[in-house]
Amino acid sequence: MYKVCTIEDCDKAHTAKGMCQMHYRRVKLHKDPNANARGHKGKRSTYKMIVFKGHPNANSKGSIAEHRLVMSLQLGRPLLPNENVHHINGDRKDNRIENLELWSEMQPSGQRVEDKVEYAVEILKQYAPHLLEGSA
Repeated sequence: MYKVCTIEDCDKAHTAKGMCQMHYRRVKLHKDPNANARGHKGKRSTYKMIVFKGHPNANSKGSIAEHRLVMSLQLGRPLLPNENVHHINGDRKDNRIENLELWSEMQPSGQRVEDKVEYAVEILKQYAPHLLEGSA
């Protein structure tokens, strides 16, 4: 009957009573599928979700976090699995492009892509300047 969890924004496989294993366990323990390990509601739903069926970054129900969609449209491509979008002012509802930064999860963790590119150029200048010759 169910293929995926019926809890909003969850696309994990259905286990029991329309929920994935995690949400089913939370209901059994805390009577709330969105409770965390201590029984408090998590911040999972603090991002504004919109339906955009067919977008490569959308979940199986066709929903995508608005900030991820805004960044994807700005870049002109889907976000890569190792990329995330950071809210500069910390307000998860403020999805203006001016408030968003593209971050990469590759090592070292939590750095702006622009900072990594600048660092990469500095490393190339120091150790392999011949690779920069002819590039503008």
